Amino acid sequence: MTEDGSTNSGEHKSPAASAAANSSPVSNVETRLQDSKNRHLLRAAIVGILAGLLAVAFKWVLVEAERSRGNFLEWLHGMPRAEFWGWAVLPIVGLCAGSLIGWVVLRFAPDAAGSGIPHLKGVLLHVRTMRWKRLLPIKFLGGILGIGVGLSMGREGPTVQMGAAIGQAVAGLLRIPSRSVPQLLTCGAGAGIAAAFNAPLAGFLFVIEEMHRELSARTFAGALVAALTADIVARALGGDLPSFGATGYSAIPLSALPAAAFVGVAGGLLGVLFNRVLLKSCASARKIRAVPSWMLPGIAAAICGFAAWWLPEAVGGGHSIAEKLLGGHLGWGLGMLFVLLLVKFVLTILSYSSGAPGGIFAPILLLGAISGAMIGEEIARFFPALEPHITAFAVLGMAAFFTGSIRAPLTGIVLIVEMTGNYQQLLALGVTCLISDLVAGALKDVPIYEALLEADVDRMTAEHGALTITKPHTVYLGIQHGSSLAGRTIRESGLPAGCLVIGIERAGQEVLPEARFVMLPGDHLMVMVPAGEMEMTTQVVRMATGI
Repeated sequence: MTEDGSTNSGEHKSPAASAAANSSPVSNVETRLQDSKNRHLLRAAIVGILAGLLAVAFKWVLVEAERSRGNFLEWLHGMPRAEFWGWAVLPIVGLCAGSLIGWVVLRFAPDAAGSGIPHLKGVLLHVRTMRWKRLLPIKFLGGILGIGVGLSMGREGPTVQMGAAIGQAVAGLLRIPSRSVPQLLTCGAGAGIAAAFNAPLAGFLFVIEEMHRELSARTFAGALVAALTADIVARALGGDLPSFGATGYSAIPLSALPAAAFVGVAGGLLGVLFNRVLLKSCASARKIRAVPSWMLPGIAAAICGFAAWWLPEAVGGGHSIAEKLLGGHLGWGLGMLFVLLLVKFVLTILSYSSGAPGGIFAPILLLGAISGAMIGEEIARFFPALEPHITAFAVLGMAAFFTGSIRAPLTGIVLIVEMTGNYQQLLALGVTCLISDLVAGALKDVPIYEALLEADVDRMTAEHGALTITKPHTVYLGIQHGSSLAGRTIRESGLPAGCLVIGIERAGQEVLPEARFVMLPGDHLMVMVPAGEMEMTTQVVRMATGI
């Protein structure tokens, strides 16, 4: 009762009633969206922390394994009459260890073979599956044993695949909806790159440019959080320094940009050559019938062990040699650099095509650094007025070879900048990577990870016939700008016969999938794909993503 005798019921409303009265459908939607985003970012951070821990452990053990191999070789060289028998020791060890790796991988986890990045791309395209419980231990131990005995492979590709496997494990343990699992897989992949190279921005860009290719704020935010947390863990445990200590050299001046463009041309050509030789070698290895396929990693390791007796710099991942080259401490002339380039190229092809667990990231970077340094040497000889710094050209060569092979120029630029800690080269790196990408594109070369995935799918089709799915399954897709589904109604979508849109999510809310509903970029579809050929699933993915 008020002073004038009237009743004011509003003054006696409970706080809950007032909040309910002030709420609106818009605010409720915003609240739900924010809660969903926060949960996703928390999951991404968990994946980043775990992937960072795994990457650091993998790196530490591999560094010790490679150091032990080097010490063992030095000890062998110091033994009496070692020139007559010492060269055979590491090949024998490699044959046994590599064959063991090959048998375990083939028997228990075939997806652990090779880099793992093509396999992950296949999982994201719904043409492959991932069994993380088998993959993680076999990839970890197989990579350590294989690279440790001398296979010319890197740890970065396996770190990406294992990071993605951690994303899947977290999704399963937290019982995350199936539509969110691919985003956690890519969070783990980006975290793996970030922790392997101390390069969080490169890990983030790798997810966007190479893996997921989904232009949504949710994917951006999750990938960035995972990459940053993984990098924090890696730096806290492994040191707050760039991956390569390439310091003390000046940036390439504007007058030398044509020379940087030439490095881009060379990197593009070498990247294309590497891709094509690698694909042919992988295809040839699958046709070998003289020995069991599980022995191929052993044979490759034996060849690498033989080469290590005379040229130990050519085996293993090559990170330490690249660091010496960038730091100006290798001290080799043009002839020895060419020999190292040739031997490293051949050993990397042999090692990867054998099917052993290991990647091509690190060998590609070393090959690029060698080729860039060689070009820098020649430019210094013929154009001394440019005052070229060999380290600067080695850095450009790394970016050029990476871009020519993997075809991810933005990732290449940022990765090299973060790895070296030198931002003065940004302009020259941009020119080099652009030219390299244009050269590879002009030669109609397919990015190496896409080509390896296509070859893998073709192999499975040849061995087992058209890949089939025995029961209907649901595919979760984000519609991208420029895709064939963007701007169309469900009725006009042109999805393969039997495919049914069973759900649509827009701005965090479920929408009824009516026939006249217009699908827009950013929408997420749930499509029921019937049992049948795997190609139908691939077609649906391509229609939504434009890949």
